[in-house]
Amino acid sequence: HPSEWASILFNFYTNSKKAIKKRDIAGKILIRSGVNNGIVYFEFSDNGIGIPKENRDLVFDAFFTTTSVGGQDTKDIEINTGTGLGLKIVKDIIESYNGVIYVTNPISNFSTTIRIELPINNDFNE
Repeated sequence: HPSEWASILFNFYTNSKKAIKKRDIAGKILIRSGVNNGIVYFEFSDNGIGIPKENRDLVFDAFFTTTSVGGQDTKDIEINTGTGLGLKIVKDIIESYNGVIYVTNPISNFSTTIRIELPINNDFNE
């Protein structure tokens, strides 16, 4: 459904924007998609602060967040707050279509890559 994809893309974009702002660099975002062996894939990469390996699975858990307000200036609250629900909701959407989502090793010149894999829906092509 288009609104679900809008939610997914908005979540990825806002997370990337926060991560890039924290690194204080010129931001880059790369989106790649394709089809491979009956699977449609979608990758979203950015050059922000990255996700430590120990948090790669946790970021999809409800209420897990790497952002908090504590000790931050008011001007930084927008980039330093999160509910920990965004990626959980994204995961639920993807799994409802029998897909998977995971943090994978970042592609060259990027610090984070999140990959979605969905089975091809042959009914859609009829």
